[in-house]
Amino acid sequence: MKFSERILKARIAETVVSEMLKEAGYFVYRYGYEGLLQSLVQDGLPQMRKGDIEADKVRSMPDFLVMDKTGDVSFVEVKYREKREDEELRERLGRAARYWQEAKVLIVYPTEPHFLISSFPVFAKTGKLYLLENDKFIKVPRKLIMDYSKLCKKYLIREQ
Repeated sequence: MKFSERILKARIAETVVSEMLKEAGYFVYRYGYEGLLQSLVQDGLPQMRKGDIEADKVRSMPDFLVMDKTGDVSFVEVKYREKREDEELRERLGRAARYWQEAKVLIVYPTEPHFLISSFPVFAKTGKLYLLENDKFIKVPRKLIMDYSKLCKKYLIREQ
């Protein structure tokens, strides 16, 4: 898959998750590196130093801040992947878990099940992912997951 196609599918996955969580009753705010610093980067923000702890923390910020109606907050990183096994992603989230122990990774796949979730530390350590409908903290009704799965099939399945 070409780089531009991967970027587009990643943005589609982020949008699908954001809209699904909003429809489930959550407030969803862009939080991550790309979301907060994109305009600054375009305005000529100098590149952050590698190995700088603060810079590493900023680069590893989860994509979304998700808040329920009671004010309970979760950090959610959305990733699009075609394959189920991804050792590079596990390593990257293992490094990010140093700063974001409480964050969740929600991986969107073009095939069923489309939405799998875990915490950064659990995924980095074990690779275990769980069905979104079984998550204890981010509650999304199964019917809503099925509705948004249709969008994954429509927009994320790779044409031969």
